[in-house]
Amino acid sequence: MKRISLSILMLLSFISFGQQGDGGEPNGFNYFLKNGRELPTYSYDQPNIAELRAEDRITDSLKSGPWRFGYNYATSINLENSAVWYTKSNGDKLGFLKITSDQAKTINLTFSNTEIPEGNELFVYNADKSFVLGKFTQNHIYKGELGTELVPGNTVIVEYFVPAKNSDIMGNIEISRITHGYRTAGEFQTKALGSSGSCNMNVNCPDGAPFVNQRNSAVMLVSGGNGFCSGALINNTQYDGTPYVLTANHCYSNVTNWVFRFNWQATNCNNPSTSPSFQSLSGSIERSKRTNSDFLLVEITGGLSNGIVPQSHSPYYAGWNRGNAAPTSTISIHHPSGDIKKISFDDQPASAVQAMGSPEANSSWRVEWDRNTTTEGGSSGSPLFNQNGEIIGQLWGGNAGCNGTSSSGQDYYGRIFNSWNPSGSANSGQLKHWLDPLNQGSISISGYDPYNSQFDYDASVTSITGQDGKNCESGFTPELKFLNKGALPLTSLVIQYKYNGGSTQTMNWSGNLGYFASETIQLPTFNQVDGANTISVTLVNPNGQTDQDMTDNQMSLNFSASPNGTIVDMDLYLGCYGDEASWVLENANGNVLYSGSGYSTTNAPNLIQEQFCLSDGCYKLNLMDAYGDGYEGAYYNQCDFTGSMTLRNNATNALIAELLEEDANFGDEKAFTFCFNAVSLNSEELENNITIYPNPSNGDFTIQMDFEGEKNIVLRNITGQSVASYQSTDNQFKVAGNNLSAGMYMVTISNNERSVTRKIIVE
Repeated sequence: MKRISLSILMLLSFISFGQQGDGGEPNGFNYFLKNGRELPTYSYDQPNIAELRAEDRITDSLKSGPWRFGYNYATSINLENSAVWYTKSNGDKLGFLKITSDQAKTINLTFSNTEIPEGNELFVYNADKSFVLGKFTQNHIYKGELGTELVPGNTVIVEYFVPAKNSDIMGNIEISRITHGYRTAGEFQTKALGSSGSCNMNVNCPDGAPFVNQRNSAVMLVSGGNGFCSGALINNTQYDGTPYVLTANHCYSNVTNWVFRFNWQATNCNNPSTSPSFQSLSGSIERSKRTNSDFLLVEITGGLSNGIVPQSHSPYYAGWNRGNAAPTSTISIHHPSGDIKKISFDDQPASAVQAMGSPEANSSWRVEWDRNTTTEGGSSGSPLFNQNGEIIGQLWGGNAGCNGTSSSGQDYYGRIFNSWNPSGSANSGQLKHWLDPLNQGSISISGYDPYNSQFDYDASVTSITGQDGKNCESGFTPELKFLNKGALPLTSLVIQYKYNGGSTQTMNWSGNLGYFASETIQLPTFNQVDGANTISVTLVNPNGQTDQDMTDNQMSLNFSASPNGTIVDMDLYLGCYGDEASWVLENANGNVLYSGSGYSTTNAPNLIQEQFCLSDGCYKLNLMDAYGDGYEGAYYNQCDFTGSMTLRNNATNALIAELLEEDANFGDEKAFTFCFNAVSLNSEELENNITIYPNPSNGDFTIQMDFEGEKNIVLRNITGQSVASYQSTDNQFKVAGNNLSAGMYMVTISNNERSVTRKIIVE
């Protein structure tokens, strides 16, 4: 509840903080004090903190929205009518008012219908003037809106300066929202410094040293006046510094009064005792958003310098990769629980899965954090970088968190691949229109530092592509993309490349690339080998000179291939309860080649379509269900269908394995084993590669089968009746036949192509 009273403001100290606005000191505070005037004070009661914290415990665990730190009071306070005004001897006017909120740890304001004519200045600060925001001018206002940073303490002063020349041009200053901050530390600082779990790693720890540029792209967002999310500046193909910020759609609120906080981070690996300094900008315009991949792209509008983020904010516009290929490792940089900037590592490949209730297959990247790192509420919208430091998604949700000093759980990031140009999307529902305004069709671009000192000669390798989707082919044509980061036009370049550790080969390129222009060329055909493959590229001698920055001249593409392997299509219907379902495809050594989980529950056909490239050998597909009723569905209320599965050879359409609807209730797990071209032996060779011993035997004997793949073994008695059957992928199989009666038996060994029958005597 609001209460209006009068009070005398006492000046305690004067320490200027310029974290938001153009800097400078408030104009007339001392003049006001000398006259002993009273300030009109707008007071607000403490909200129901216990009720708010109970709600927070639920939303924090779900990461389903911004990390709430405050309670919003809607108001309408116009300075022209509500402030006390003082006119200086030179005709300058100063308006003041005070706002308090009982027991608040911070207060931040939202201004609406606000216009600041040129020459007028707006300031917001705390009672002892140790924390000052401003000066704010019209450059910080977008559509009449302005959101302020969090002012520590339970009191803020609003000051508006009108120079004498503008005495008839007051403009308009209106406060529409006051946010009572109830979650923060009790010392002088602006947010929950140190409030995140102990397993979070500060971004400037040694592990984060290679990612300084990515660190500088990451920002914290104040959304809706009372919640925190994370996001990142993201580059576009014009390399023009347009201040786009990528975050999560579930962080959405009126973006015109958002606040963007830069560089709030520890200087080293230790948590500081007081808040580090930071810089902030306010205001943005919504560019595009989408629910099915949970992205939101906004463009910062306030406090810019020539249309880009000021140099004082150390901005870096991160590069991106919109490809479908899984990264070999990932990192994320974020503000967990509204804390200072942290970094998380997943040292294993991410997997594309359907998750977070999205109706799209492979809507998300799934990660499991390593090095005892994690994310928390407030990390929502944070960028996921691949091994090359390119953004590939933004945090959607998950159950990752701190468990003491270690982390556990999984996180899901909406994929840029899904957000790029969805079928039928308008510009407002895609990233392509905004991030590729030149329509270059780039799969990836590098990051951009608009204030980095330029070199004359600086070539940068951006990507090596062409292999995606070619795992089963004998070879492909690699495509190399490179960028001119030098101030002088790039007219010639030597490209060194090496295939699978062979000798270094060279290509000479010539052309004319301007500053930050790029080109894609084809390298000679790469012949893939079965298993691990590597392509390495180094750029040297730009314009016949020594490259002045060799840190970005090299790149390697590492991948696995199965040339001339078999392409297998899986159509998997999950039933209604997709969130219970998962599957893995393993090779004969038990290594997981493909997997899927995190699907949604929906009363509609839930079809998962996957394609596998498999080399010669044997495999096992495991279908799993967490509830223990397989992919059953129609048995239950409010579910109209039951799951099923087919595996087919893409080339021949031959059925390899099948789960029928009547067999869908398989319990916890069902396995399907199958082989491809397990052996190419002819009948005579197969005959010569099989040995049975001892023969005669007492019923225990060994079958030696010297060929690869799955073997089917059938034991029949003299009348042809099947006595036992076995399957094995091992070259040696032992039969324990103590219950066999004496006599002659026939043993048939087959490999799905040919078979051999041998006699065995049991004595």
